[in-house]
Amino acid sequence: MRFLILSTATGEGHNSASLAVGKALEARDCETKVLDVLKLKKESVSRRVSDLYAGITVHSPRFFSKLYRIGELISSPGGHSPIYGLNTLYADRLFEEITRFRPDAIICPHIFSAQAITHLRRDHGLKLPAAGLATDYTCIPFWEESSLDSYIIPHAALKQEFASKGISPELLCPLGIPVQPEFLKHVPKEEARRSFHLTASHIFLLMGGSMGYGDIDRIAAALTEAIPDSQAVVLCGNNQELLHRLIPTEKIIPFTYTDRVAELMDAADVVLTKPGGLSSTEAIAKRVPLVLTQPIPGCEQRNAEFLSSHGAAVFRQDIKDIVSAVRELALDEGAAENIEEAQKKFWPDDTNERIADYLIALASRTVGCKVQ
Repeated sequence: MRFLILSTATGEGHNSASLAVGKALEARDCETKVLDVLKLKKESVSRRVSDLYAGITVHSPRFFSKLYRIGELISSPGGHSPIYGLNTLYADRLFEEITRFRPDAIICPHIFSAQAITHLRRDHGLKLPAAGLATDYTCIPFWEESSLDSYIIPHAALKQEFASKGISPELLCPLGIPVQPEFLKHVPKEEARRSFHLTASHIFLLMGGSMGYGDIDRIAAALTEAIPDSQAVVLCGNNQELLHRLIPTEKIIPFTYTDRVAELMDAADVVLTKPGGLSSTEAIAKRVPLVLTQPIPGCEQRNAEFLSSHGAAVFRQDIKDIVSAVRELALDEGAAENIEEAQKKFWPDDTNERIADYLIALASRTVGCKVQ
């Protein structure tokens, strides 16, 4: 079988989910193709949209919060918001790609591609099975403007929220968010620490997403000052300003881009991250104590509230409170074990496989969602 996965580079989460579901399908002997739909209009469009998203979220989070709230107000089932209109502009090119690749089904891990596919179904007679793949623990604006055969959502407790926005409950399949295979493997902690030359008794991993969001430099300094014999590894992403602020010391180790995040999680006593849907889920899949910090307003605030309500993570925003939470998880074995047990219930080890099996059944047109 062939699957076309339509991603968008607004942050790395959607791309990570696309690659994860692609690898799970390939393990079932399927052929997959991941395509950034914004590149169909013009090669530079995807980069510009990604840069704009990063710029607004890092430098104008309050403005982004207002945009998100406006989106919630104007989005409606079957509607045609300005976002929907923009996603029709590359629809002809997308139809050509679909015709050329001839997939058995289409997967949309972003609302942009879900709206483009909806347009092709309504105006071009596209008949292929298509599934949405939600990568946040909330129903973000504009999902309800799409019309797909199925929506894979992160958790059963979210069904009511998605249904309340106008998506038919029969189309909602709560299977989870897929993560790449390296987050399902576990390197012994001491071995992982040796590979990065980490020598302290307590290791903390701080992540701000691809845009290096939040006060993670200040959090790192506060942690290493408050907790003796500790080191903080700080992932700066593409944020050069943050990288330049962080002067490497014995206690604070800054990274730019790295493809070894999974190994760094193995080395850490506690992971601290802004509450992106993918980065949070990756840490949960790793079964590592998780503290969610300083969300981008909107969906990440909802992510943090949802994950903490299920015990899979701790959510703190004030630096003093963050340090206190990390100290408890690092020094209290019982607290760390409680989170790990909650994570096992929240995100089962076979999540990727269940998603792949469901998509294959959907492509065969032999399935409705029976997961409760």
